[in-house]
Amino acid sequence: MKLRPYQQAAVDKTVEHITRCFDSCLLDLATGAGKSLIVAEIAEFIRNKSGKKVLCLAPSKELVEQNREKYLTYGQPASIFSASAGDKCLKHQVIFGSPQTVLNSIERFGSQFAAVIIDEAHGITPTIKKILEAMREHNPRIRLIGLTATPYRTGTGYIYEIEPNGKPVPETQTREPYFKKLLHQVTAGELIDQGFLTPPVADIR
Repeated sequence: MKLRPYQQAAVDKTVEHITRCFDSCLLDLATGAGKSLIVAEIAEFIRNKSGKKVLCLAPSKELVEQNREKYLTYGQPASIFSASAGDKCLKHQVIFGSPQTVLNSIERFGSQFAAVIIDEAHGITPTIKKILEAMREHNPRIRLIGLTATPYRTGTGYIYEIEPNGKPVPETQTREPYFKKLLHQVTAGELIDQGFLTPPVADIR
């Protein structure tokens, strides 16, 4: 599938990062940027490169199913591990799951996993943290990749430590950020300028 230029840039920067270090990373992608396709592209690269499994987490049944459907367009099979979506299967190399269902069976998620990809990564809940802690015990080199349209949380600030330019986020703007580095940003304005989003129109009467 042909990626848009900004999608390809996001994938390229992720691949470059995860092939040279183990630090967690984040992509800031505006709503409408096509995160499902980027998740699929990254998951397929890791599966093909490592020969190991990839877990793709999303907070809702709809997103779990949407992300899996996009991955299936690559011609590769994928499993669902989500009670709300009606299945708990680990047969295939790429698994799309919901956090609580995964945590309830965390003993099944061990060293066979090379990476975890988190959609809506601003919602780093205690459940997700427990999943990642448990999986790191089996594979300390597991890659963690997050995608979000809102990399900022009220009360704690930005959820990443280092900007794409390599500069640290000021301590006044973040507290205990979960992700090490923001790799790439795509704003709604950029999508509008490139013709991928329609400019909003105010209906004033």
